[in-house]
Amino acid sequence: MSGLGNAVKGIKQLLLLQEDVRRLEHAGERQEDAFKALAKDFIALDKRVVRIETMIEMTSSRGGPPRIEG
Repeated sequence: MSGLGNAVKGIKQLLLLQEDVRRLEHAGERQEDAFKALAKDFIALDKRVVRIETMIEMTSSRGGPPRIEG
């Protein structure tokens, strides 16, 4: 009976390990999705910074901000 008990115990451990692997795969997929969203946000932010830098350079090349006289 000891051999059969060890076999059952081994199968149970194998099933538990398979479940752990499934959970880790799912967590990895969620992290991948989060990373993709973060990358998209980073690209959008980079584009905004480039636009702001361009505005600053254009203003600097004109000799300063426009003056309102009145």
